[in-house]
Amino acid sequence: MIERLTALGFSTQEARVYLALLQHPSATGYEIAKQAGLQRANVYQVLSVLTDRNVVERANDTGPARYVAHPPAEVLGRIKRQTAQQADGLIADLSALTANQEPTGFFSLRDREAVIERTASLVADAERRVAVCLWADDLDWLAGPLQAAASSGCQVVVNVFGEAELDFGEVFTHEEPSRTVGGHLLLVAVDQGTALVGALDEPVGAVFTQHPALVGIVEKLIRDETYLAAIYARFADDLETEFGKHLVKLRSRFLPAEQAEQLISIVGFGADDQVSDLLINPA
Repeated sequence: MIERLTALGFSTQEARVYLALLQHPSATGYEIAKQAGLQRANVYQVLSVLTDRNVVERANDTGPARYVAHPPAEVLGRIKRQTAQQADGLIADLSALTANQEPTGFFSLRDREAVIERTASLVADAERRVAVCLWADDLDWLAGPLQAAASSGCQVVVNVFGEAELDFGEVFTHEEPSRTVGGHLLLVAVDQGTALVGALDEPVGAVFTQHPALVGIVEKLIRDETYLAAIYARFADDLETEFGKHLVKLRSRFLPAEQAEQLISIVGFGADDQVSDLLINPA
């Protein structure tokens, strides 16, 4: 607990004295020094600082001075409020320094935990709209932030690859991940101002950006997936008559060769004669 208190601005000696007083209220300086393992002279100096900061107070007016600690909820709650106010003010001041500058390109993330943390943070900060393309497994860690965004009044658009039961947002279902090519991708766009593109296969990596051109591209990719899912749900039979199962005749023409072969092999099991021809004579 000492390390956690020092992370909030206490010195090591202050943390020891505060913990000692929580465990032994109405203690004298001598008793506190003994419990905290500090020199008596140092304890009185620390008590003076903590009293000025309204963390402890003297409990008596006569006789040897005795001290009590203020409740943790009061002390840490005050630190929490002050830190939030300082952070908000600093955000505004620092943002003003770059208000007239062109947005930078993008920032890289190198591991899965960093991608998850940044994605959840972006969604949590959304004010108007969140749009995502993800695999159903990703909802294990992103469903909560997405639901919170929807509850706060944001438009939430979810393109999900695989089976998922969501009771919030506008949900568009795509094929199972086992029937996709190109790997485990994650697309996120927030408030038309920030975007993240991630690859969650090993080696995991992602980039996020506020550059208008790059955000616009990600927004368009997500919208196109939304349009495709809606159109496919309504006209699946006609589309597969024209382009083959899983739109394989159309898609295989524009995919990289190895991904086209992968798609054809995925769809080939039980597919129609047109797909069988592609397996034998790839275009």
